[in-house]
Amino acid sequence: MKSRVFFIYALGAYAAGTASIAYIAGFLADVAVPKGIGDGDATSLWAAVLVDAVLVGLFGLHHSLAARRSFKRRWTKLVPPAIERATFLYMTAAMTAVLVVFWRPIPLVIWDLQAPFAAGLMQAAYLATWAMMAAATFHFGHFGFFGLAQAWAHLRRSPPAPARISARYLYALVRHPISLGWMLTPWLTPQLTLGHVVFGVSAFLYVMASTPFEEADLVAELGEGYRDYRRRVPAFLPGPRPRRRRDAAAAAE
Repeated sequence: MKSRVFFIYALGAYAAGTASIAYIAGFLADVAVPKGIGDGDATSLWAAVLVDAVLVGLFGLHHSLAARRSFKRRWTKLVPPAIERATFLYMTAAMTAVLVVFWRPIPLVIWDLQAPFAAGLMQAAYLATWAMMAAATFHFGHFGFFGLAQAWAHLRRSPPAPARISARYLYALVRHPISLGWMLTPWLTPQLTLGHVVFGVSAFLYVMASTPFEEADLVAELGEGYRDYRRRVPAFLPGPRPRRRRDAAAAAE
């Protein structure tokens, strides 16, 4: 009975997590959501910059702290491991709501693409980036990323899937495609406001600050395999493969 409750709980977390991501996508595009990045109560410029930067920072801090191995060791003493990830997603949904509700618009326009082709190209890049981020979750386990696989394994009384490295597809180009997407999406808009800039800069600073801690956890969990992967694949910007890797690939052919 408890396993079934856990699975239903995880189903709700899956819905909450995907809805949160969809809302952020609509929020940044300022379309199809009740409150977009340009909506809300107006305040002074510097107050809005400070409030918005803190909101993005808190959103990121939640992701960073809750993902750390040290936090999980303590957290899973209170929350069963089968629903630890699902609980994280409910917390993410709550943090998304806080960010949206308290966001202050900063409508100062930085650029405004009026040409239909240029605006359409920017919108296509925006949608493609979100599609890339979604695709990245399937590479290492979409349902595990959203907490369903853990609850399903508990329901079936099967062991959880072990952590693994698979440097293919997007992860053969960069180590952190999802983080790269978070850094890009605020800027991919036909009408860039200062609010987008604050969100984008805050997201960039969060990713730069949190990635070393994330990679330290991955090294602790995966060992030399991840160290080798880190030497071969850049973090965010795709580039030419190291010569050693090209030679190995040629020999394999």
